[in-house]
Amino acid sequence: MSARPSGSSSGHSVDPYYGHEETAKLCARFVTHLFACPDLPPLSTAVPPAPSPPLANFIAYALHHTRLHSSVTFAVLYLLQRLKARFPAARGSSGHRLFISVFMIASKVICDDTYSNKSWSIVGQGMFALREINQMEREMCSYLEWQLNFEPNALKEFEAKVRRDFKGLRPYPTYVLPSPAPSPMPSTTPYNAQTGPAPTPSFAARSQHPPSTSPPKPIPPCARGCPAAFGIFLALHPWHS
Repeated sequence: MSARPSGSSSGHSVDPYYGHEETAKLCARFVTHLFACPDLPPLSTAVPPAPSPPLANFIAYALHHTRLHSSVTFAVLYLLQRLKARFPAARGSSGHRLFISVFMIASKVICDDTYSNKSWSIVGQGMFALREINQMEREMCSYLEWQLNFEPNALKEFEAKVRRDFKGLRPYPTYVLPSPAPSPMPSTTPYNAQTGPAPTPSFAARSQHPPSTSPPKPIPPCARGCPAAFGIFLALHPWHS
């Protein structure tokens, strides 16, 4: 399976969902259900300001411009469900960051040929700089412990459940996924050096300081019982219930 970039359009679409309204809204409901994300991203302080689309519109734009197979879209939700299983108390301040980072990872797992990270910055509507995209990808893989694969049949069953359960309004269920196989690629980040229970990430948008190009730093022992710093999308701050 190959990724095929979309061609540019000479006209303006009257459909804000680019023909992906049902799937985009379903994905937005799923991400919001898992991580209690707001519909809009944090306000941009950039000049000029970055776009601030609602989550469903952001997802629709990404689906339209990447034109990837639907299996990639539901692999995103599958991996996010796996992430939530690892950190049940995790909440998020930006579903946009969560979705685009895992969308990028899922495409690389499934597709034979996919986009560069520079292209993913464009898919993200310029909301995330290239260095930010790189760090988001690296750290998400680390938090998933590089367990990025899944059985095709399990993904098909998961897709059918999500299409059925998230088609309308709440209440929504929480799924229990099969345990992933041991990762063939152990993480090389400092997170592997931790002992004891994994810290709970908070999936918050980072501050507006320029993104660091240095490798992720180990989490100090005093933070292990607190939300963990997750570089671009996790912030170390007191937990708010």
